[in-house]
Amino acid sequence: MSALDRKLVRELRAARGVLAAIVGIMVVGICCFVAMASLYLNLRESRDGYYAQARMADFWIDLKKMPLAELDRIRDLPGVAQVETRIVFPVTADLDGVERPLSGEVVSLPDRRSPVLNDIVLRSGRYFSDERRAETIVSDAFARARKLRPGDRIRLILDNRLQELSIVGTAIGPEYVYLLPPGGLVPDPEHYGVFYLKRSFAEEAFDFEGGCNQIIGRLGPEHRDRPAELLDRIERRLEPFGVAAVTPRAQQPSHWFLTSELEGLKINVVVLPAIFLSVAALILNVLMMRVAEQQRTIVGTLKAIGYGNGPLLRHYLKFGAAIGLAGGVLGGLSGYALAGLMTRVYLHYFEFPRLVNQPYPAVIAAGVGISAACALLGTLRGTRMVLRLAPAEAMRPKPPPEGRPILLERWRWLWRRLDFRWHLVLRGMFRQRTRTLAGVFAAAVGAALILLMLSLRDSMDALVQFQFDKLLLSDFDVTLKDPHDLGAAAEAARLPGVDHAEPLFTVPCTFRHGPRSRKGAITGIVPGARLTIPRDAAGNRVPVPEVGVMLTARLAELLDAAPGDVLRVEPVTGDREPRSVPVARVADSYLGLAAYADFGYLNRLMGEEGSVTGLQLAADPSPESARAFYREIKRTPAVQTVNPIREQKAQLEAVLVEQTMIAIYVVIAFAGLMFFGSILNSSLIGLAERRREIATFRVLGYRPREVGAIFLRESLIVNLAGTLLGLPLGVWLTRLLSRLYDTDLYRIPFVIRPESLIVTVLLGVAFILLAHVPVRAAVRRLDWLDALNVRE
Repeated sequence: MSALDRKLVRELRAARGVLAAIVGIMVVGICCFVAMASLYLNLRESRDGYYAQARMADFWIDLKKMPLAELDRIRDLPGVAQVETRIVFPVTADLDGVERPLSGEVVSLPDRRSPVLNDIVLRSGRYFSDERRAETIVSDAFARARKLRPGDRIRLILDNRLQELSIVGTAIGPEYVYLLPPGGLVPDPEHYGVFYLKRSFAEEAFDFEGGCNQIIGRLGPEHRDRPAELLDRIERRLEPFGVAAVTPRAQQPSHWFLTSELEGLKINVVVLPAIFLSVAALILNVLMMRVAEQQRTIVGTLKAIGYGNGPLLRHYLKFGAAIGLAGGVLGGLSGYALAGLMTRVYLHYFEFPRLVNQPYPAVIAAGVGISAACALLGTLRGTRMVLRLAPAEAMRPKPPPEGRPILLERWRWLWRRLDFRWHLVLRGMFRQRTRTLAGVFAAAVGAALILLMLSLRDSMDALVQFQFDKLLLSDFDVTLKDPHDLGAAAEAARLPGVDHAEPLFTVPCTFRHGPRSRKGAITGIVPGARLTIPRDAAGNRVPVPEVGVMLTARLAELLDAAPGDVLRVEPVTGDREPRSVPVARVADSYLGLAAYADFGYLNRLMGEEGSVTGLQLAADPSPESARAFYREIKRTPAVQTVNPIREQKAQLEAVLVEQTMIAIYVVIAFAGLMFFGSILNSSLIGLAERRREIATFRVLGYRPREVGAIFLRESLIVNLAGTLLGLPLGVWLTRLLSRLYDTDLYRIPFVIRPESLIVTVLLGVAFILLAHVPVRAAVRRLDWLDALNVRE
């Protein structure tokens, strides 16, 4: 080991307290990078491998009914690589001992196992047998939630007939990785499942012999990324068979959710690590400037005895590299462990054949390299300052700085009212501007992160409150299998526990405005509705127009439509003739894309009279009434699904709010480490620079607590200033986040409660006081007699 390397080891050991704080911040940054990147790769590789294994389709086409012989209409189109037909229907299920009606989707599979698109992966049991027809394979998540096993039986209402089927296996499918019930926002495996049936049994049960109502297919490589034109041609060819929907893979709900999660992880791979590493690099820069100034004469001596700038530069860069490597290695290991925890959380929401946390050497190596690079950048400035000096000049101690008055000293009326300890603190802050600004910056970033996470909680609370306490006030939403007349609302009002019933008329359609289009639906509500109340951004009720449609803000934005514009509405049911509909108003909503119209107007527009497709019910919330209500609903074959709105609210709170709280605690802990590391580093550097002053105070009789209070004053001023500056930065980040998460599924409202601002400041003060504990201990341990010795 060379003399310079031995010197390096001694210096690293001597500065271990300060370096631990910097390494801790780097560990957090690299931990975030490795965890997010590993989680992204875990999900992406699991998705891609699963899609390839199960031959995931590129498009889905829902039809009213098509004879299988007509499949040649699209099979031979250039660009269509493979097409298959299926029978798919929504279904109601019933289990012994389960009060609430269960819903799901029936999907046909070949009678005998053969390679198909969107193939299933069996998790338990077996495939269909040749002996019995009434068999089903159940989605694995539903089976786990309901504790179902092969050999159990389940009742399904198939084409208005109750049929009992034997469960022969459980499985997962690539199109149901993230399984959402219709109109749902989070997976609900306890009440919604997928039921795979033999093709021959499905044809018999739904009277579809030789027919299908869904086509799935794969496209050639040249059309896979741009399928719109080819899918339009396919839709035109299938028009005689009543095309209800054409869904490319990009818009398929499960794939869309999974892709959105991956895109969010990609953003997080960059943002959080960049924040922490920039703070660490800035703090390290301050430290290296101090080290370089302290070793000025040592550098001059080394130069005088023959060491050139190259060896000395490498020596100081090794100092930074050692810090960066330590932060990178520890951050890589902790990031891999954190990715494992997060991957296990994802298993609750995504159904993959295999989703495990894998070590990615390239990701860990990149994390170590990024950490080392940031550390090296942080060391360059301080090192260059000394290396530029000539040996003779460097061997002389640095001249003391000129004692010019700081700005506050010109305000004599204020300056005279401050005692000498305040004078010491304020002069030190203004004369060490780089260190002060670094502390302010670190505190501002930490406070901004805390406020961002607290405001995210506020926004989630506001979203749930707006949607379920102001907009949707029903207790149950009921979907009917077929349209009924207004008598359905009167019958629903007589159900057990129902206090009030309102009819709905929903028309699935495609909205077009100029070159823009969007699939959605218009919901017709009665005038003065009490259970669906459209509102504006301020929460005020917006009356439904007598003529035209009212769009939610997100749908209006996607269509570039404003009040007064005329939309082309193409229904996917009924006569499917396009209609021209004026936009009358724009309302607000945070969940989904909705359009509202007057119940009578929408019926007239569609050539109907009092047609009802769904019902909203206000009911007695007591468990006894709910049980009686569910018993009666089960005996009502016209009902397709029953959606308990209050349960949906609870599920949304459990997933969005509770999971958000976990993220809040983690980020606050990370921000606290940033506060702690920055304050501790600044205070220990100041302590080292003022050893003689502190020793003088001790000789004069000041106790360690009183001396430490001087450093506490400086920390409070610098970090409280940074915390206050971090509040507007946090507001800006919150507004940016609300824009980034403006999706078709939900929008995050921009909400920051006063309590969040107060809590941010209080947490900042708490972190300052916590970081002062080791500073007081360092003051107490100081050998003040040694500090007073004059060194030549």
